[in-house]
Parts: sequence; structure tokens; C-alpha cells
Amino acid sequence: METIGADIVLQILQEEGVEAIFGYPGGNSLPLHDRLLGSPIRHYLTRHEQAAAHAADGYARATGRVGVCLSTSGPGATNLVTGIATAHMDSSPIVALTCQVNTSLMGRDAFQETDIIGITLPITKHSYLVHDVNNLATILRQSFKLARSGRPGPVLVDMPRDILAARCERAAPRQEAPEATVEQSPSDRQQLEKIARALNQSERPVIIMGGGVKLSNSCDLMLGLIEKGGIPFTTTMMGVGSITSGNGYDLGFIGTHGNQLANSIVHQSDFILAVGMRFSDRSTSLIDEFAPLATIAQIDIDPTSIGKNVKVAFPFVGEIRETISALVKLVERKERTPWMERIQQERETTDNCLPYKGCGKAGHFISLVQDAMPRETIAISDVGLNQIWTMRTWKARTPRSLITSGGMGTMGFSVPAAMGAKIGAPDRSVVAICGDGGFYMNIQELATISYYNIPVKIIVLNNGHLGMVRQLQDLFYESRFSTVDLGTHVDLVTVAKGFGIPARRISVDDSPEAALAAMAGAEGPYMLEVMVDPNDYVFPIIPPGHPNISMIHGKIC
Repeated sequence: METIGADIVLQILQEEGVEAIFGYPGGNSLPLHDRLLGSPIRHYLTRHEQAAAHAADGYARATGRVGVCLSTSGPGATNLVTGIATAHMDSSPIVALTCQVNTSLMGRDAFQETDIIGITLPITKHSYLVHDVNNLATILRQSFKLARSGRPGPVLVDMPRDILAARCERAAPRQEAPEATVEQSPSDRQQLEKIARALNQSERPVIIMGGGVKLSNSCDLMLGLIEKGGIPFTTTMMGVGSITSGNGYDLGFIGTHGNQLANSIVHQSDFILAVGMRFSDRSTSLIDEFAPLATIAQIDIDPTSIGKNVKVAFPFVGEIRETISALVKLVERKERTPWMERIQQERETTDNCLPYKGCGKAGHFISLVQDAMPRETIAISDVGLNQIWTMRTWKARTPRSLITSGGMGTMGFSVPAAMGAKIGAPDRSVVAICGDGGFYMNIQELATISYYNIPVKIIVLNNGHLGMVRQLQDLFYESRFSTVDLGTHVDLVTVAKGFGIPARRISVDDSPEAALAAMAGAEGPYMLEVMVDPNDYVFPIIPPGHPNISMIHGKIC
């Protein structure tokens, strides 16, 4: 069989260690899909391209490797956009392969022609259009390197059909260049010494960890820094799970729907060390009143993230693991007893006194889900109340055990991401925790799960509403509930069984132990629909336009 461009694609994918790709075929992708028949790479046919992108994303987050999705041109490519944007916002390394119309037809409004390069440039690290089959291998190798280097993220490669079908020679083996050793410059060392000196001299320091800590595999080093310096820490939502929950220094996560303790202590701090986070509005709320007493040091591999949203006294651009490794050596060993005693006193009167951490019966139920599942289970939440319930109550035990859509806040993320996570980490249990609204958005992927017998467990917390929106309307719009009622008329158990997935419905008020045991013990996929009171909200929260210190515990009268 003669070699064509499609063979080059598969050659490079194998070279990069790709074992699975997620996609959907079409006319312009047929040369590649045809060659997949003889490839060791397994192609998972999702039921929608958005789900393919989320599955690649979930695969990447669970494994730390690059996830791959594949589509045809036009609507196939544009259906990937939400998933690509989700990966971009959360720095998840994926390579999106799109198949374009023939080069001779480009720019002529051909059937299913779309400028996917122009569409995706703002939401990718780079988007490539392949003009010559002889450049295909080089572009693909560059794409994988770019996706996982620096601040990770998505890369798109658009391949015209005639390029994929063009005759060519096999690509030459990759020439491995020796990795250059990057030495810190004198100015870098001096800046790091300044950060260490300010941290050592501070009386009320706090570390804020973002998703970059997990992405850089720096969780162990951060724990060493925290324990050596006696420094309490909080996280952004993307940083939750960086360090095992229950550590005495753990304040919870910060921000609009975070823990009151975390927000309060950050407000009182005199020095903040921010690592791998960008001070987004969901973390800082009213930015002008964020941490008014604190001097801020920010460490990140991405220079564009430093000082973007807050004034930073000590900026440091560098690879996080290398930077923290050097910083630990400069930080003095301290107890900081007065600061920790103040925190403990406040801890006893804030979040710990709230029933189920302010997450009501639904939050308590999620804790029971974790108790029923194996210790190394990966939990993947959708967006909405279910996300906050999960982030607040699930005890992170390993760095990649808690996955969610943070920056983009994409409903419909959890089920396809769970598929990808399970395929990437087959030895670990995976549970998707959805709201009914998010579940509806990619419900068709039950067919994918069933067809391939992917043994993910699915929890649908069904309150019959768009719960997060309903809570905001209840609190801040005088209970005018506009367009949030989804109803409970759909029998989701019957729907799941129609797709071939065992399912059961219970109420959050029931004793769930038997149902959870049945789910946990199922060898294949399983769905549990859990009926939740629509008034089961998350508290405390920060009202819109208020500072982090102004969390409320209920409706403002």
C-alpha cells in the first residue's frame, strides 16, 4: 500500500505515544479514517464533536499526556470549538486535528468549508494550516511539543483532504536533540531571594495555588514549602486537590463560591505567594478590595498571566517545579504560632460549623459517594451547584483526582471528560458528578459509553432547575425565576436504560448506601439519578460587586 499523508499523521501519533483519539468522521476526513483501520491507535466514535474535545481534555487532565480529538471540516470542526476553548482556559494539552476541504476549493465557499484557523486562533496556543504534505510530520511534531511545553494548552492542525490523500514518503525518524539545561540568571536568583526574604519576614503569609501547580507536577514541593515555612494555603478552583485535604494548613478554596475561612484569611494576610494562578474574577471578586494588606509575589511560567489583574510587587517568570525547588531552600523553617492560632480560632466559627460545609444534603451525599468509591477514584464535576458541592466536599487524595471546567465553566463537560479520563487511566475508578442541566447537554454520550462499555459511574443531581442560576435569581432578583425550570418529567433512569446503561433513581433524603454500593460494585457503566430539593443551595457566597470578605449565608432581606 502506497504511503499517503494520512499515514504520516498516524506515524507521528504513534511516535508521540498516542493510544486513543476521540472523533467523528466526515467526507474530508475519510483518508485518515480509512487508514485508522490498520492502526494500533483506537478511535472512539463520540456522538458529538464537542464531546470528542472534552474527552481528549479529560484524558489529558487525568494522565498528564496530550489528548487528541479529530473532526471533519465545517460543522465538525466548529463543534470542537467549545471543547478547545475549555482546554485553553484551563491550560489542558490537547491536539485538535481537523480535516479541511481540498486546497483548490479553499476560499470558494465550498461545501462544509469553514475558516477554522481564524475561528480558533484566540483559543489555541497556535493553529496550523498544512499546505504541503512534506511539512505534515514537522507540523504535527511541533504541535505536540507546543501543546505540552510552557503553559500547556490546545493546538489545532487543519489538514486539507488532498493533503491527507497525497502520495509521499514515510517521514524520517525524529532526531532527538539534547535538552538544554536552563540555568537561572543572576537576576532570577536575586528576585527569588527577594521573594524568600519577604516571605520569611512576613507575619501573616498565605500561599494561593492555582492549576499550574498540578500541571507542573509540583504538589510535593509545594507541600514541602508549606510545612517548612509553616504557611497556610488556599487554592483557586483549578488548584483544588493540589495537596491532600485535611492538612492543618488547608484553608479551602478561595473566591465567589469558596470557603469563608479562605477568603477571610487572605483578606487579613500581609504577604501572598501566588503560584500557578492568574487572579481571575472568580477568585478575587471585587479586585480593588482584594487582599488590601498584602504584598503579592506571583510565580508563573506564563509572563502574560503575571500582573494582569492585580498589582504584583515580586513577579517571577519560570517553570514552577524548578522555581519552587529553589525557593524551598531559601525559606526559613518557622512555626508562625500566633498566625496559626488565629486561623484555628476562625476555623472553629466559620466553615466547619456549617452543615455539610454549607452544601446541604447534596454536599453530604457527595461525601457518601466518595466513601463508597475506591480511594484513588477520579471525580469529574460539571458546572453549576454540583461543581461547588463537589469542590467543597470531595476530599482530594491525589493531585489529578478532581477535575472540572474552571475558567470556561462549560456545562456538559463532565460526562465526556469522564470517558476520556477512564480511557486514559483504566486502572482508576471515574465518577462524573452532573447537574441535570449539564447532563442534558451531552446526554447523547451515554450511547458512546454503552457502545464501548466504558465503566464510568454517573451521578445526576436532579433538582429540576438550572440550580446556580436559580440561586442567584432567588438571592438577588427577588425570587423572579425566569427560564430556569427544566422540570422533572423526563425519566432519566428509563433514558439511561434505553442506552443500555443500568440506572436507578433515589432521593437525596433517602438512605443511599445500598444504591451507592450497587453503583460502586457495577463492573460496567452505571447511572444514579438523585432527586434534590431545588432550594438546596450553596452557602456562603459573595454577592456580585462585593469583596471577598463580604460572604453571605442566606437571602438578604
